Amino acid sequence: MKRSIPWIVAAIIAIGLGIGLGLWLNRSDELATLMGHTGPVRSVAFSADGSMLASASDDTTIVLWDVASRQRKFAIDGHLGKVRGIAFAGGVLVSASEDRTVRRWEAATGQELSSWDAAKKPLECVATNGDGSLIVAGGVDKQVYLFAASETKPLAALPGHARHVHAIAFQHASDRFATGGEDGTILIWNRSSTKPVATINAGKHHVHGLAFAPDNRVLYACTGGSGVLAWDVPGFALRTIKYEGSGNARAFALSADGSRLATAQEDRSVRLYDVASGRLLKQYIGLKSIGLAVAFSPDGTLLATGSSDGLVKLWAVAK
Repeated sequence: MKRSIPWIVAAIIAIGLGIGLGLWLNRSDELATLMGHTGPVRSVAFSADGSMLASASDDTTIVLWDVASRQRKFAIDGHLGKVRGIAFAGGVLVSASEDRTVRRWEAATGQELSSWDAAKKPLECVATNGDGSLIVAGGVDKQVYLFAASETKPLAALPGHARHVHAIAFQHASDRFATGGEDGTILIWNRSSTKPVATINAGKHHVHGLAFAPDNRVLYACTGGSGVLAWDVPGFALRTIKYEGSGNARAFALSADGSRLATAQEDRSVRLYDVASGRLLKQYIGLKSIGLAVAFSPDGTLLATGSSDGLVKLWAVAK
């Protein structure tokens, strides 16, 4: 009888560990799976009020979703190539495609407001400043294109990257922006720039995503094999904080209050980190293919992901 006690204790410990792991890797955090695309979803974005979610896909469409009901509102099918980037600016949705065009849409109806041929080769990313008056796009031809939303010709075509441009982020309440690319560099630009005002070496891996902290004092980058890195602004000294396990991330997002960051990993997990400490708070499971896009809702209570199987998912974020 005495010999059986260690086995009973071990079984209790194992059950306890299993329960604990189940709470940490909890599929109940997956709130909804949104099905509306037939190709990989490359970009997701919430509207400023959090009521709508947009998703962009290789199937050439953009789908607008009602967040509260988790139902599809409508699809936009004006692009002729894969849609690689989307961004909200108030009631306007901006998109960039491999058809080389940038387009502006009325988010409430999907009506096209304007469009223009923006580049000589496919575009891969797009961003807007806070009021939507400036648009920046980049892609395969290594150029960074700066537009005024009211114009159809670029204000500037900026050389500087040696390979594809993958990521763009504006500083908050500013016309300064950062671009990142396949060449492992991050370039900092002003609206009036003809050359980058600063260059950051992010390593040998692609820069998949960029974001500035709400106070603009830190720049974060998702750099593939190196994971999430952070630099102080304006000097761009690399911070020593580490986001363990964020290597091989394919997408990245920073919450609006700057307290949390999320990554979509090549191992099909989604990871949530505390920004200040670098601590991994949660690892979500439920993706059946590689996550390619991730975004926080404005209030930080939801995550949206897009993946290579064409699915969009909503996840709960615990405060």
